[in-house]
Amino acid sequence: MNFRLQPLSLLGQFMLACVCVPCPAAAANQPTGCLPLPLTLKVDQSWGGTALSFGAVESASAIYIGYYDADRWLAVSQINKCTGRIKKVRLKSRFLGWDAHNNVTMALDKQGIVHLAGNMHVTPLVYARMTKPDDLESLTVLRPTTGASQDRTTYPRFFRLADGSLGLSYRYGQSGNGVEIIERFDGADWRRLLDRSLFAPADGQMPVNAYPTSYVMGPDGYIHVAWVWRANPNVETNFNINYARSKDLQHWENSNGKVLPLPITPNNAELVDPVAQGQGLFNNIQLGFDRDGLPVISYLKFDDKGASQLFHARRETDGWKIRQSTNWTYRWDPRGAGTIPVEISFNGVVWRDGQLVERVTQPETGSNVTLNYDQITLTIFNVLKNFRWPDALNIKRTAPPNTRLSIAAVKPAGAASAPSFAVSWVGMPADTRDLPRACKPEVADCRYAFDLILHKLDVR
Repeated sequence: MNFRLQPLSLLGQFMLACVCVPCPAAAANQPTGCLPLPLTLKVDQSWGGTALSFGAVESASAIYIGYYDADRWLAVSQINKCTGRIKKVRLKSRFLGWDAHNNVTMALDKQGIVHLAGNMHVTPLVYARMTKPDDLESLTVLRPTTGASQDRTTYPRFFRLADGSLGLSYRYGQSGNGVEIIERFDGADWRRLLDRSLFAPADGQMPVNAYPTSYVMGPDGYIHVAWVWRANPNVETNFNINYARSKDLQHWENSNGKVLPLPITPNNAELVDPVAQGQGLFNNIQLGFDRDGLPVISYLKFDDKGASQLFHARRETDGWKIRQSTNWTYRWDPRGAGTIPVEISFNGVVWRDGQLVERVTQPETGSNVTLNYDQITLTIFNVLKNFRWPDALNIKRTAPPNTRLSIAAVKPAGAASAPSFAVSWVGMPADTRDLPRACKPEVADCRYAFDLILHKLDVR
């Protein structure tokens, strides 16, 4: 059953639409009156003029997807898990450019409140949250968090703290000259966790900014983070792999337990690998854990022959050990500013099904190849052809030629729960360095409107 999106006449308005989804008879294990969601469900059409990330979370009763709709409005759709009905609201924020940094992220706090942030790149914070669980209309109200240092924000990320409360980080400033802000939601308001930046905005007289991984809760109860520094907006000025850990995001230490003074600078940070500028270090580093719970950092740099290789740094009993895990011949040398099309990607190591594995995409190996590493040497032990990841990448969907298909798992309410749903969407590749795209009438009539699909995962 289709529904028509009503145009907005004023920026401050929001739109609410519903659709009743035809479903088969209710399953025997569902409550009376509930209809099982179909395996695939078209939720809306999303704008895909460039490659963007969307957010999705699952509460006890509904699934929420944050995205840009076909008219470029920042929107949230709510799918009722019992009835299959779809509701949609538009926020007072519209994506007016082509900047692939303007991703959308969402989170669910301990009270079941949905939080959303997005549509920003060195611009004022765009943030909304519900006033009570499942109150979709209240998401249309944009508000600050703490209100300080929020006029030039980028890279908002939600994460979970040790006590289960919700954290938010973002960069204040710009590439090559920015600071990291960390806040905590106490159930009613946000508060700044630090009275200064975690990472310094300068190395002596030279401005810098850090590009951190996600803040990852490890099996040891610490929150771990790794990062690279950048000297200016050009990606080739990335340098150094660094690491720190914390119990509360306020007091930080290195891997030996030595307290780190804040802000952390290139001079006082724990140096994992001294990678120089211009050595193929991209800021897509990842942080994972091996079989024994030891932190492992995945990153790219050139080998002695100038080829791009995947390296791993692991914190062992006598310090960080650096190992080259691949022996590729391909060279990827990202340069310049703006959004860089990613030619080599990886998701970080994880111990799963008795194996140390990592999902990698690289021109020589292909897309979404699972590498199985030797636990001792971190070299490739095997390439797994049919490894089953318990997430969205098992979904098969055909995208139009020359477009990019994105798939993301819907984050479940329980932090330890495996996802039961995923979302897929289509966009053009981020190959214009954030500049307007030349219109191609054969691609979605130049509106770049593509179906946004909810998928029910096979969680056997």
